[in-house]
Order: sequence, then C-alpha cells, then structure tokens
Amino acid sequence: MKKLKVASIIISMTILFSACGSKESVKNDEQSKKANIENNTVLQEKNSQQVEKKDIGKNTENSNDIKNSNDIKNKDNTLKDNLQDNKKNKQNLNENSSLKKENKDNILSKNKLKNKTIVIDPGHSSKADTSKEPEAPNSSKLKYKQTGGADGVITKTPEYEINMKVAKRLKNKLESKGYNVIMTKTDNNKTMSNIERAKVGNNANAALVLRIHADSAGNSSAKGASILVPSKNNYTKGFYDESKNFGKIILNSLINEVGMKNRGVIERGDITGFNWSTVPVVLVEMGFLSNPQEDKLLSSSEYQEKVSEGITKGIEKIYSSK
Repeated sequence: MKKLKVASIIISMTILFSACGSKESVKNDEQSKKANIENNTVLQEKNSQQVEKKDIGKNTENSNDIKNSNDIKNKDNTLKDNLQDNKKNKQNLNENSSLKKENKDNILSKNKLKNKTIVIDPGHSSKADTSKEPEAPNSSKLKYKQTGGADGVITKTPEYEINMKVAKRLKNKLESKGYNVIMTKTDNNKTMSNIERAKVGNNANAALVLRIHADSAGNSSAKGASILVPSKNNYTKGFYDESKNFGKIILNSLINEVGMKNRGVIERGDITGFNWSTVPVVLVEMGFLSNPQEDKLLSSSEYQEKVSEGITKGIEKIYSSK
C-alpha cells in the first residue's frame, strides 16, 4: 500500500514537472516569437530607414542633377545673352563708326562744295526792256535786253513768277547741300539785261550758271522739258563741253523726277546770255505754258518742288564725282 502511494506521488510529481516544463517551453516559445517579431520589426525599420536614406540620396542626387542642369542652362543663357550683347555692342559700334564716317564725309563734302559757286538766274521780269544790246561780243546783231516772257494758257500765270519760285526753292536746296549760291536777282520788278545777268556768273567765277525758264509755242500740243546749251563758237569754246555734259546730266535727272517728256539737250548760238558768258551755263525749259496740262503743272507748288528737286539731284551727280 505504501508502495502504491509512493508510486502515485512520483507519477504526480512527474506530471507536475512535465506540465511546468511545457509551460516554460510555451513561455520560451512565446518569448522567442516575440523576440523574432521585435527583431523583424527592427529589421523592417532599418530596411525602411535604409530605403528612406537611399530615396533621400536619390532625391538629393536628382535635386543636385536638376540644380546642375539649371545651372548649366543658366550659364548657357548667360553666355547667349553675353554673345547677343556683344553682337549688339559690335553693331552699335559699327553703326556709330558708319555715322561718324558719314558725318565726316558730309562735312568734307560740304567744305568742298563751299568752293563751288552756283549762280541761279530766274528768267524775265514784270517789266520788259525793249532797248537792245549786242547778241555777242563784237557782234553787230542786236537783241532786246529783256522780254516779259510767256503767260499760262489756262492759269494766266506769268512765266517770271514761276521762274522766281522755282529759283528760290532751288537756292534753298543747293545751300542745304553746302553750295555757295548767288541769285542774279530776287525781285521780279527788277529789270536786268542778258549781258548783265551773264556778268554775275562771270564775276563770281561760277562753277555753273543755271538759267530758269518755261517754254511756249504756237501749238498747244507741244510739251515736255528741254535744256538749252551754248553751241560751240569762238565765245563759248572754253566751256562748251562742260556746259553740254552738265546739261545732259541735269535734264535726265529732271525728267526722272517729274516724268515729263524729254525733248533733249539743244545747242543754241543766238542766246545773248550764252555768248557773253565765260563760265559753264545751261538754260532749263521746265515745260510749256502754252500746253493746258503743263501750264497747270507749272503753276502748282508741288510741281515746282519736283522741278527744283530734279535739278538739285542733277547738280549733285555732277559734283559728287569731282
């Protein structure tokens, strides 16, 4: 009986120890699992931190790349701006240099032209002088000292008025170019003989005498502009070639400006003002007052401006190469 009790006690203790061992094992397992979970959590956090660091690194790298790219772009833009500024500065320097050269050339040209005296002789006056004078030096042939000129067939404008208006416009234009300009007269009431007019140019040693006139004919259909020049004779042989050459240049320039019919350069040996001249001389016939259309043109300020401009351009062509 005692043996049975002892055996029972041993069995109970064995079961108890076994149960305790199981509990301890379970506890250990739970602790192990908990430790594993904690370790995994730590690992995950570390991995997450590493990933974040990598992402931050990547973002930093990307940010640096973007910054570097922007810096390069900014540098490129700065270089482009500098190149453009340099180009503009160079252009400005070139323009300033060109302007300086142009101004210098204009000053030199004007200084040079100050020595060029142009005499302008507006034809006729309000009063005719029917007394006579020799047509040429030592000539027995006599002509009126001054006629009254023609009148417009439609407008009735006197030729002398048109001649004076064009002459004054021409004077202003030539002076603005630098020429020394002398008018034979500025008053239409003043009477001057053709010999007296010629002497104005001679005394001034003019580079050119421009006689300003308007034409007239019995036929109202006659039209166009022409230039009269001296024919070659003993009186004009010293300036014949220059006068003819100047006449061609001025007439072509005038026709180009006004668009009128070109009647050509005509040589005349019977004009007192030519034969008494000692310097180059031409006579401009601006159009026909006997032609209704040209009469209206000649009486208009717009056409007078064009005529003076055309003559000025012709004179510029003559002396630009001299």
